Amino acid sequence: MGKKLIGIVADIEIVKRDGFPSYQRIYSNEDYIEAVIQCGGVPIILPFLRDYSTVKEQIKLVDKVIITGGCDVNPLMYGEESEILSGEIIPERDNYDMMVIKSCEELKKPILGICRGVQSLNVAYGGTLYQHLPSRNEFYIQHNQKSRYDVGIHTIIMEKGTKLQQILGDSIIVNSFHHQAVKDLAPGFVVSAKSKDGVIEGIEKLGDVSVIGVQWHPEKMFLKCEQMKMLFYEFINNI
Repeated sequence: MGKKLIGIVADIEIVKRDGFPSYQRIYSNEDYIEAVIQCGGVPIILPFLRDYSTVKEQIKLVDKVIITGGCDVNPLMYGEESEILSGEIIPERDNYDMMVIKSCEELKKPILGICRGVQSLNVAYGGTLYQHLPSRNEFYIQHNQKSRYDVGIHTIIMEKGTKLQQILGDSIIVNSFHHQAVKDLAPGFVVSAKSKDGVIEGIEKLGDVSVIGVQWHPEKMFLKCEQMKMLFYEFINNI
């Protein structure tokens, strides 16, 4: 068998240049691409599409999908109004993520959701999000770090018997670049990891097809952390 084709959901950037005041660029951070290559997969960047039937054809071309990080998920998608401290939303990204997840569900394609990706997964299946963790007194750990991107800053604890625990062990130090997080867990999912202040850091969907979401950014740590590399390796090759 050949190498697995791994679809990487792209992000969008508004480029402001002379002569191009609102030039839109669809792109992927290199970290995701390198993580897939070094762990035995073939990366395929997935640009936004607006038509569901075309998105489904797109997902048919790949074996598995990584839903990447990015801006906030629109709170209206889980029945809430946007709070004052919520961040930027991009409707095109929200709509595309939802169509990708639906396509993967119908085609039985595994998903790894990273940062925003775990939030998109939770919302797509009926869960909700905390819109701004610093406004909640119960969360005292720094979840939007000021340290270098490849430096781990806090501990997470894995739930026994979960796929994350089997891959990463009982605990691990992770980096952290988010101000939102899973609040009400979507039906059909289990929590697979939490930080010591109780923020949900990993979720998994029950069933035969692997759907895993993590709140940190393993693609920014895999070169220096064998456990992070193992997460990509196992997702690409074994689950």
